[in-house]
Amino acid sequence: MESLPEKIKRIDVLKVEYGKRKLCECRNPHYEIDYVNKIVQCEDCGAIVEPFEALYNVAKHYETLSDQVEALLEQRREIAAYKPHLVVIKNLERETRAGMIPYCPKCGETFELDEITAWHNRKFRGGKSETNIIQH
Repeated sequence: MESLPEKIKRIDVLKVEYGKRKLCECRNPHYEIDYVNKIVQCEDCGAIVEPFEALYNVAKHYETLSDQVEALLEQRREIAAYKPHLVVIKNLERETRAGMIPYCPKCGETFELDEITAWHNRKFRGGKSETNIIQH
């Protein structure tokens, strides 16, 4: 076997650079697809983007939109199920459990809930007909 020469010549065909930043760092990029040259370009900054990265960004964007739509639909369901009169009942229950008793809004005297002896139909609130009062 021959001995290696003292001075070895290097042949660098390809150099890998790991410290560089991405060419496109746009938060919400808008892509243009060049079908002829098979490249993807960011319309915002003009950078050429790897097609797989562009596809991944679009998929991630639509996944985020889907999550936002689902959150909005959940909020819509909560609003549709909101019953303001139940808030009053829940507050009444919370205060009663804490040992509090309500005040009469007319005379200002306190009273126990079991002292309520009659109920009035909300539809007939204007008139005080005896037929509208429900006795318990």
